[in-house]
Amino acid sequence: MPTTPAFRRFHRRAGIDRFAGLPPQFERTDHGWWFRRYGHGPAIAVSDDEYAAFMRAGLTALVVHAIALVVFGILAWLLLVRMLPDWSDNGHAIVFGIILPLIALALHGSLRHHADAPTRALAHRPPRLPARDPDASMQPNYSDIVVLTLFMLFMAAIGTRQPPSSYIAFATISVVVGVILVIRRLRFDRILTAVQRERLREQRRDARAIARAAPASPGWYWRAPLLLVFVALELAMLAAGVLLGVGIAQAIAGTTGFGIFMLGFLPGLALGGIAFMPLERLCKRWTGHSAVHAFDWLPPSW
Repeated sequence: MPTTPAFRRFHRRAGIDRFAGLPPQFERTDHGWWFRRYGHGPAIAVSDDEYAAFMRAGLTALVVHAIALVVFGILAWLLLVRMLPDWSDNGHAIVFGIILPLIALALHGSLRHHADAPTRALAHRPPRLPARDPDASMQPNYSDIVVLTLFMLFMAAIGTRQPPSSYIAFATISVVVGVILVIRRLRFDRILTAVQRERLREQRRDARAIARAAPASPGWYWRAPLLLVFVALELAMLAAGVLLGVGIAQAIAGTTGFGIFMLGFLPGLALGGIAFMPLERLCKRWTGHSAVHAFDWLPPSW
């Protein structure tokens, strides 16, 4: 099946561009696509039909792994409560805040294996172009990791409506995720040669110089603040979805607690994501930009 505009819009909305790890490995050509493993390997020619098949498989894997994260997260919580019945909710929250990112990391490794499916399928096909340097933009900068971790800790610190254990778990998850991202960046830096590191530094300097020299787009003085408003509204929509999901879970269970919070958190987050789609379309129409893509400083490989 060719890659129709409707199909491309669908997989972008589903989040495959950010999480599944497939699109960054493909480049459009006049007669099809180049596939480069990890985005920098030797270029292998791929047809439109093959590209569409890889995208569909990647979307399926993404959905399956997202469901698995919810299922394994709930099972981990139930097992934790059963194995440590005498612990307080705060103690359970700290342990769960460590376990959940490790589950997500394992599922991420599995998802990356699925993202590497084109390499296995095209192993018999000779490359047309040689490999190139890795793209450092696909890896988190240390400053971005610090900012993201501090922001998540700040969100945990200002929360007051849920049990303390919920915020303890969120803060623990924030720290563990930050440590994992630092390790990923250290591993990436270690595989680079001295020449590659210098070239990447030159590329960053050139990119900053181009950004400073680029003229401001017309209407930036009202579009930029309006984009920030849409970002705030969409984040508020996500928060409202989480609160609604947690409220429904608490109403059904007739009680509160960290376990009930987790049962409602992820479905509520998904509900909030669906709810802000009309806002996202309106943002693109009025500002010419995407509020979701305002977070493109987060690399797709995260």
